[in-house]
Amino acid sequence: MRALLFLLCCWVGAAQAADPVLLQIGGMVHNRLTLTGKDLQALPQKDYTEKRSVIVDGREVVQAVTMRGVPLRALLDRAGLASDRHSVRRAFVLLTAHDGYQTIFSWGELYNTRLGDDVLVLLRHGEDDLLARDGLPSLRALQDVRPGPRHVRWLTSVEVVLAPSR
Repeated sequence: MRALLFLLCCWVGAAQAADPVLLQIGGMVHNRLTLTGKDLQALPQKDYTEKRSVIVDGREVVQAVTMRGVPLRALLDRAGLASDRHSVRRAFVLLTAHDGYQTIFSWGELYNTRLGDDVLVLLRHGEDDLLARDGLPSLRALQDVRPGPRHVRWLTSVEVVLAPSR
């Protein structure tokens, strides 16, 4: 009996380890989400091609890099904002990486500007499958003039927060 119980525990543990939670969405939302790699890959994805100009052997070469990911807005819509229509103006989205790096987007930025159309939780960058390579997705705001500050590698959590009112 003990051997059977031991095997059952090992099997359950191996099944959980095979598909770990990669991304959590919480805070002021109706439905907290815990997403595995399979969950993320099953969601509708968007392709984006970025043209980069680089210098190779003294001449300029234009390269196209294709990225694929889930729009952040789609994930937030799935979770649902737990707020009334007035306090939503005070909402912001806090994104945190595995290494502790954080960045924010205002709710208005994501839902009331064109920038929000191209904020993607990346699963592929060029030929690289980010989940296979890094074990975690990445986040890019593809319309930012300076993309570095809000490029989050190894994204682990998305939290909707309401700024305090005065």
